[in-house]
Amino acid sequence: MQKRLVDFIKKQYAFTLACTENDLPWANGLYYVFDEDLKRLIYVTGEQTHHAKIIMKNPQVAGTIFVPTRFVPSLQGVQFTGKSKQLYGKEAETAFQLYEETYSHQLIRRLSVWEIELEYVRLVDNSLGLFSTIEWKKGQEVEEEDLSLFLK
Repeated sequence: MQKRLVDFIKKQYAFTLACTENDLPWANGLYYVFDEDLKRLIYVTGEQTHHAKIIMKNPQVAGTIFVPTRFVPSLQGVQFTGKSKQLYGKEAETAFQLYEETYSHQLIRRLSVWEIELEYVRLVDNSLGLFSTIEWKKGQEVEEEDLSLFLK
């Protein structure tokens, strides 16, 4: 994954999560941590929530991570797709530990821990030029960052 994408995702802390059930969309906001090695977002939520129940049936999700601004030249944001699932056992413990490096509230361990395995990520970054984008797809590795390959 390109350094600029990684840096942007690591710098932020909240995302919108969108899922669907019976062709009905649902979205909400959550806090996350980014596991760069496994290219996944880790979040905690209750199993009884509407979005968790939907994801248990349909793990395909989409979302956004963005910096609110009204100044178009400074617009930056990520759109992504991936598969979400609840984690158990050792996987859950590792994810909880990563999450707790950033967040420390007493509810964390009362909730379940989930991941979104990223499949596609698109960064819109107007600091590189109006409507410039950088894209990454699962399985795609970039050895050297050559922005000219990703600007569209």
